[in-house]
Amino acid sequence: MQSIVLFLLVATVIGVAQSQSWAGTYTADSSCSTATCCCLSGHILVTSLSGNNYTISSSASGVCNSTLFTGTLYTNGYAGSIVMGVDNDTVSLSSDSLTINITDPINSTCSAKGIKSGTMAQHANIITLLALFQLGMVVTISTK
Repeated sequence: MQSIVLFLLVATVIGVAQSQSWAGTYTADSSCSTATCCCLSGHILVTSLSGNNYTISSSASGVCNSTLFTGTLYTNGYAGSIVMGVDNDTVSLSSDSLTINITDPINSTCSAKGIKSGTMAQHANIITLLALFQLGMVVTISTK
């Protein structure tokens, strides 16, 4: 019985790890200075292009040539890069896939963050993991 609970626990952990993804819709925060930068605003749509490449589409505000931004995000694990204007910005994904951070290495006031919309699936996986852990504890105690 303990081996079954252990198997379920490991399978859930693997499932949580595999469900992490760059793709999704994020909401841009207001940390980017629109007075001096061209900033992503509103919803940021990240869609899978191929392999570790993604397309980013978003409204743009501030010192911009356009009110729409579209670019290609190149990723490797939880880090990536994208060209925004003339800067090669670094992008990072949080380990729970809920937040992206865009960092402008030239001008830190042009950095921004996006929070993923529709995050209940990730929380459901964590709740399942905790429930299986408690079940394992009950089984362990009852078999002694």
